[in-house]
Amino acid sequence: MFRHTRSVSLTIAMLLLLLVGACAPVASASAASPIEGVWSFNGGKVAIHPGSDGTLVGTVVAPTKFAQCTHEVPEEMWTDMIQQGDEPYYWGLHQWFYENAECTPNPTLGRTAWRVMEAANGGHYLLVCFSSPEDPTQPTITPNGEHAGVSYGCDGSEVESGHVASLPSSEGSTTRAGVESFSEAVSLPSSKQCVSRRVFQIHLKDPKYDPIKEVVVTLGKRKLVVKRHGNVFATTIDLKGLPRGTFTVRLDVTTVLGHHLSSRRTYHTCATKPKSGKPKSLQPAGRGHR
Repeated sequence: MFRHTRSVSLTIAMLLLLLVGACAPVASASAASPIEGVWSFNGGKVAIHPGSDGTLVGTVVAPTKFAQCTHEVPEEMWTDMIQQGDEPYYWGLHQWFYENAECTPNPTLGRTAWRVMEAANGGHYLLVCFSSPEDPTQPTITPNGEHAGVSYGCDGSEVESGHVASLPSSEGSTTRAGVESFSEAVSLPSSKQCVSRRVFQIHLKDPKYDPIKEVVVTLGKRKLVVKRHGNVFATTIDLKGLPRGTFTVRLDVTTVLGHHLSSRRTYHTCATKPKSGKPKSLQPAGRGHR
């Protein structure tokens, strides 16, 4: 890291994407389904949200493992989820893997059933029952949790598959979704003063339940290299040697749930002013005068 590099932290949360006028596909004009939200599952987290075709989709937002294979972010692990009647009960498909060293995805999906169950503490958890990909039988789950037609098994308990948070929204309380305001989430150097001879970094941290899928940062017309380190994206803005004038830093971010952020700031560069002050008087060499 450069000795004079200035670090600028940007914790981009899901609400700020809406505050800049972006449209999120997870938003729905109709009433939300009871299963929509972020659920813990097998040590990871899955966000269940509306898909583009009117069905529901379960997107992995924190890695979750079944048997020997891990479902990574941002896999659509559950698809074609359709509510059955008026109950919080759904049928759809689960993505399977071949159990080999590469964990190759199986193109044949397995029939699956989901039911939102009420926990003893008044909360909710997700009961999920699976059929193997080669089995055409649709699993079923009754309101009291009894199941049938299951060729693989069921997962879910108050501890393992609890409801964690609502989907990101611009309405109502957002504290459980880890949302911050735009001014709190984005911090860039002030554009009111000249910023010549400056090097600084921008860090973009994954929102809590909606990791960043792609980041594009441009300086003027030049696209900068952005690297991911764990749950943080970083890029370096180097303003050294730029001619006097103006330039723009632009950030374009896409999250795994389809939120978009476009933010920009224009800066001014200027020439360094010479140091002012009177020159020092020169003393003649040798002894002084009488």
